[in-house]
Amino acid sequence: MTDDTTATDESTGERTTTEADADWPPTDDRLEDIADRLRERTHSLETTDPGAPIADLDPLVERLRDVRVVGLGEATHGTREFFQLKHRLLRLLVEELGYRLFALEANFSETLAIDEYVVHGRGDPDDALDGIYFWTWDTEEVLELIEWLREFNDGRPVEDRVRFYGVDAQFTAGPATALLEFFEERDADLLEVHGETLEMLAEKGLKDDEPAEEMESRLADADALVDALDEWFERESADSADDAFALHRQHLRTLEQAVDVNRAAHEEDTETRARRRDRAMAENLSWILDHESHDRIAVWAHDAHLQRDGRDEHWGTGTPMGAHVADRYGDDYYVLGFDFADGEFQAMVETDDGYELQSCSLGPPPEDAATNLFAAVDGPLWWCDLDEVTGDSELSEYLDAERAVRSVGAVYDPDHEHERLHDEFRLPLAFDGLVFVAETSRARPIERD
Repeated sequence: MTDDTTATDESTGERTTTEADADWPPTDDRLEDIADRLRERTHSLETTDPGAPIADLDPLVERLRDVRVVGLGEATHGTREFFQLKHRLLRLLVEELGYRLFALEANFSETLAIDEYVVHGRGDPDDALDGIYFWTWDTEEVLELIEWLREFNDGRPVEDRVRFYGVDAQFTAGPATALLEFFEERDADLLEVHGETLEMLAEKGLKDDEPAEEMESRLADADALVDALDEWFERESADSADDAFALHRQHLRTLEQAVDVNRAAHEEDTETRARRRDRAMAENLSWILDHESHDRIAVWAHDAHLQRDGRDEHWGTGTPMGAHVADRYGDDYYVLGFDFADGEFQAMVETDDGYELQSCSLGPPPEDAATNLFAAVDGPLWWCDLDEVTGDSELSEYLDAERAVRSVGAVYDPDHEHERLHDEFRLPLAFDGLVFVAETSRARPIERD
C-alpha cells in the first residue's frame, strides 16, 4: 500500500497532496501467521449500504441479545463507510433486538428537535440537524439515518417508537433557551432575578473570546444561576413525576455540565475539560436509561469516548465516557471500535485563514500498529469479537500489548500523524469487538447556503 496524503479545498474541490509515496511497513512471516489466525475468527460484512439486507450481521445477534448498552465507535468523525455501517448496526438493534433508544455524541438539548421529528414527524429534519451545530453529523449519511428512524416509527404506537437523544454538553445555548421558556410559564418572578444571565447563556454563551475578566464574570453569574435553579427544582420536587419538570431539570444538569466544561477550557486545562465532558456524557446516557421506559440504548460516538479503559494522552490522563459506562453497567456494555487502512475522511485542517473542513487521508501507520495486522487480513469489510480472538494464544499475546490504530478527531494535523492521529490501545481491554474497513471515503457534507 502507498500513501497519498491528500486534502481537498472545500471551495474549489481540487485535491492537493501534502505527503507522497510513503510505503507501508513490510509484512513479515510472523505477522502473516497472526493475520491467518485472525482471518479465521473474523466475520465478513457484505456491504456498507444501509438499505441492504442485514443477514451478514446475524453473528452479532446472539452476542448482543442480553446487552443493555451498545457503543458504536468510529476511528474518524468524517468517514462515510463508518456512518453507513453504524446505520446498518442500528437497524439490527432496532429490528432484530428491540432497541428503542439511540444516543449521539451531540448536545442533549439541541438534539431534542431531531427526536421531535423522528418520533412525531414534526419539524424539518434538515433544519433540526443543522440546529445541533456539529459539522461532524451534518452529513447525508446521518440525515439518511434520521429519515430511516422516522420511517420506522411512522404508524407505530408511540411507546414503541425509537427515541433520539444527544448526550454531550459543550454549549449553553440549548439548555438555557429551554429553561427560559420553561420558567416563563412556571415562575416568571425567578426570571426577574436570573433572566438576564439565562439570556446571556442562550445568546452569547461562554466562548472564551472576551477579556479574561469578562469571562470570569460570566462564569460567576452562571454559577449563581445554576445554584438558584437547582434550589428551585429541589423546592418543587413534588412535581418530579411531571415529564416536563423532569426534562427541564435535565436541561439544568446539562447547562451546569456545559458551564464546567467551558470553565476548564477558559483555564486552558485540557485534561480537566476532557474528563468533565466524558463524565457528563456518561451521566446523560444514564439519565436517558433511567428516564425512559425502555432500558436498552445504542450510543454513537468516537472510539476515544467509547473505549472501556482510560489511558494517557498527549494532554494528560483521560477517563472516557465508556469507562464510566463500563463501571456502571459492566458486561451489559458492549463497544465496537473501528479501524481502517486507506482512503479519505473529512476533518478540520488549519489554513492561513483559520480552520477549514477538507478531505484528508493518512499515510502508513506506525510499524507496530495493529492496523498493519488488520490490513494483512485482506478482507474489505469485517468485524470480530475480541473475546473469540484472544482465545488464541498467539493473537492474545500480540493484542495484549498497547498497539496503535487510526484515531482522528475533529482536526487533521499532517505534521503529527503518528503522535496525534493514531491512538494506542490494549484493544481487548478497550473494546469488545472491532470493525475494519480496508478502503474509506469522505462523509458527504450537506450543502447549505
